[in-house]
Amino acid sequence: MRTWRRMLARLPQTGRPRRRSVLTGGTALAALVATAGMPGLVGLCHALGEPPVDVPLSVPGPADSVSMPLELAVRLGLDRAHGIALRLRFVGGGGVAISELQSRNVDFAVAGLPAVVDADLRGAQLMALAAISDLPLYTLMVRRDLQDVIHRVTDLRGRVVGLHGNSLRAKTTSQQLLELLLRLDHVPLNSVRMVAAGQSWDTQSAALRSRAIDATLCDELFGARMVREGIAFRLFSTGRPEDAARVPGSGFLRAVLVARSDGIDANPQLAARMVEMLRASLHWITMHGAGETADALGLAAGPERTTFEDVFRQYPRQYSPDGRFSRRQLLETETFFREAEADNAGARYISLDTAILDRWAGSKP
Repeated sequence: MRTWRRMLARLPQTGRPRRRSVLTGGTALAALVATAGMPGLVGLCHALGEPPVDVPLSVPGPADSVSMPLELAVRLGLDRAHGIALRLRFVGGGGVAISELQSRNVDFAVAGLPAVVDADLRGAQLMALAAISDLPLYTLMVRRDLQDVIHRVTDLRGRVVGLHGNSLRAKTTSQQLLELLLRLDHVPLNSVRMVAAGQSWDTQSAALRSRAIDATLCDELFGARMVREGIAFRLFSTGRPEDAARVPGSGFLRAVLVARSDGIDANPQLAARMVEMLRASLHWITMHGAGETADALGLAAGPERTTFEDVFRQYPRQYSPDGRFSRRQLLETETFFREAEADNAGARYISLDTAILDRWAGSKP
């Protein structure tokens, strides 16, 4: 109790507390709640400022790699500590998340930066506010019963490959990556049937088990579990250096927090809160181990938790530690997008500076 009283003592003692001071105090208290395991203090965070603002956010998932930091923020109360009541709307892929954002069904979304750039070329006017990923982890998984038939990407001719859900308004990053892999191996795009397989464990594993698809391009978290449960084997993974070396711009920015430009202009304070909340969650992940993070997410003992902990330990660079935009990552993303969209004339002249707003997250080399 003495700890939070000292925090309160640092707030202005005369007049109405300034919003910035309230948010800072709330962030500190939320960190204390998450670390010390004192959920009763969350109510005190509410009392320090205005009632939390209801914020719907569209994100691929649930229990997907890109949704984990947002799910963690809600479970730890980091959203309410920043004056936000975050409502996560899980969708089948970044393209769907972007479509939800464009349709004004949500205020924010999570998607791959290449998908955001593709949407902007189609007139979306979206802005990336913070980086969620550091090392992109995409893996191309093939049904186990096809292990003696499919040995390389060229063997996918005539096959059905699952992707994260797409929409007419945006092409997902997974589709861009698959098309680039096919192009690099001189496989005609029309020789492979691409279908939406969602971005949750249930939809992707069911599609493979039922043989509705022959392969799927998914996150490493699901790929590792497919291997563990004998459902599929890896054909390609951006997490393997030898595979990543084949793809131009393979270090692209996998997931970002996105908002509409007009939404940012109308309420920059809310955008700032969202970025601060996300950065608090990313910092929490950086400061805690695999077991503690799994506990915080409420993962029970079993294949899901074991896989999560294994991937967490194997790829410590999976998440951005601070949400800042890396100039190296942005250059990689530009390279990847131009190669993936080689037939798109607009891709030759894109500059990510128009799709990035680093006012709150900041940037680094």
